[in-house]
Amino acid sequence: MQWSSGYVHGIDYPVGFFPEQSPVHLSFACLAQGVEPVPLDREFTYMELGCGQGLTSAVLAAANPQGRFYAVDFLPTQVRTAQDMASAAGIDNLTVLECSFEQMARGEIDLPAFDFVTMYGVYSWVDRTNRGHILDFLRRYLKPGGIVYLNYNALPGWSSALSLQRMLREFGRNDLCDRQAQLHQGGALVRALSQAGAAAFGAAEATGLRRRLRALDTDEPGYLAHEYLNQGWDALFSIDVIQDLAQAKLDYVGSAELAYGFPELYLSHAQQSLLAQQPNAGMRELVWDQICNSSFREDIYVRGARRMSPHQRDAWLERCGLALTEAPSRITLELPLAIGNVRADAHTYQPVMEALCQRPHSFAELAALPALRRQGRGLREIASMAILLSASRQAAPFFLSSAAQPRQAAQRLNRLIAGWSAESDCFQALASPLLGNGLPSGLLQRVAFDQLSQAQSQPEQWVLPMAQAIHRQGTHLQRGGAPLSTREEIHAELLALAQAICTQRLPVWTNLNMAPHQAA
Repeated sequence: MQWSSGYVHGIDYPVGFFPEQSPVHLSFACLAQGVEPVPLDREFTYMELGCGQGLTSAVLAAANPQGRFYAVDFLPTQVRTAQDMASAAGIDNLTVLECSFEQMARGEIDLPAFDFVTMYGVYSWVDRTNRGHILDFLRRYLKPGGIVYLNYNALPGWSSALSLQRMLREFGRNDLCDRQAQLHQGGALVRALSQAGAAAFGAAEATGLRRRLRALDTDEPGYLAHEYLNQGWDALFSIDVIQDLAQAKLDYVGSAELAYGFPELYLSHAQQSLLAQQPNAGMRELVWDQICNSSFREDIYVRGARRMSPHQRDAWLERCGLALTEAPSRITLELPLAIGNVRADAHTYQPVMEALCQRPHSFAELAALPALRRQGRGLREIASMAILLSASRQAAPFFLSSAAQPRQAAQRLNRLIAGWSAESDCFQALASPLLGNGLPSGLLQRVAFDQLSQAQSQPEQWVLPMAQAIHRQGTHLQRGGAPLSTREEIHAELLALAQAICTQRLPVWTNLNMAPHQAA
C-alpha cells in the first residue's frame, strides 16, 4: 500500500470520455464568462492529470492535431492501456507518462509549460499532500493565461453521505481482501446498519443518501472503489479550493457546466439577490453551494484571468460556430439541462435548429438568419443559445479554424475504437476534428461505424455484426421497455436501428468531419 500513498490500486477506473475537459469547451466557457480564452488556431500544450485508461486524452489529441498532449497516471495498468491505444492509433502528439504528482511538482520529469491542465475526480481522491503537489505543479508549469479544469466532491451536498464513505473507506485498509471484496463487506455492514435503524442513516430518504446506497449495487466496482476506498478521500468546500488555487495565482472563472451561468433560469429572485451581495468569488460560490446543496463541482480557473471588452468578446465570437451533435429526429425544444428541463423559445431556437440540421454554421451566419435578424439577435444572443444547446447535448460550439485541421489521426483512432466494439463496449466515444472534441457514441453506432470503415455501406450489412456484438457482450435489445427474444424480432429491430443510424447519425458524422468515407 505504501507505494500508492493510500490511493486505490489493483482495480482500474472505468473507461470514460469527458467532453468538458476539451480545450474547445474550456476556451468557449471562458469566452462565455467574458474572460480571454486560449487561442486554438496555433500550437498549444495540454496536460491531463490522472488520465485513467486514456480515452479522453486520446480522443482530444486525435481531434486537435495542432496541440501537444500529455497525460499522466500513477497506476501502471492504466498507463499501459493508454499507451497501447495511442500507439495503435498512431497518435504522435500524445505522450502518456507513469509518474507521481510529486515527481512532476519537483520538476523531475521533462515537461513544457502548459496552456491547459485538466483532472477528473483526482482532486477529491488523493490525500492532502498530493493536493499540495498538484498546486506546486500548477505553479511550476501552467502558463500565464493558462486554463485549469478541476472537479471534486463538494460540500454541503456530500454531508449526508460522509458516514457511508467513511465506513467503506475503513474496509479499504484491509489488504487481505481484493477491492470487490472490500466493497462487498463494507456495503453489507452499511446495509445492516440501515436496516437496524442506525440514526446516521435514518434520514436517507430526505437527504439523497438512499440513492448512494442503491448505487452500491448498480455502479461499476472500479468506480465505487475509487470513490469510496481511497484513504485520502475528501469532500471540499468550494471557498477552500478557490483560496488554495489562488496561492498558485489562479483566478476562479466559473463552472464548466455552462447551464449554471444562467441563474435566472433556476434561482429565485431572493437567491440571486443573495449571490449578488457577496463581496468576492469565494463567498459567492459558498453561498451558491448552500442554495443548490452542491455535491459535485466542475470548476474553471485561469492563471491571470483577463476580462475582455465587449468589442474583444464580439471579435472572438465571430471566430465561433455551432454544429449539431444529436440526430435531427431527436432534436427538441425541451432542453434537458443540469438545472432541470428548460423550454426554449420556438421563435428564436427553431430557425437555428433547422439551419443546423443542414450543416454547421458560424455564429455570424446564425445571427444573419432572417428570423433572428428580425428579432434583433446578435452574436451575444447566439452565444447564449449555443451555451444552452451545448449544455443539452444537442449541439456543440467549435472554432472555425478547426474546419481546416487534418483528420488522419481522428480517422485512425475512430477506426480502432469502432473495431474494438465487436468485443468490448468500454470505449464509448469517437473523435470529431471539427469540434476539436469527442462525441459519445453507443455500441451499435460504433459497430455501424466499423462496417462503414470496411466499405460496408448498406444498413442490411450491419445487422449481423450488430447481433454478434450484442451477443458477445451479454446485452439485450428492448422495445418499449420489453425485451426482444425471438430471432425475427431482434433482426427487425436491428435493421430499423441500422437504417436510422444511416439516415440520422451518418449525416451528423459527415458534418463533424468524422464520417469513415470522408477524405482526410
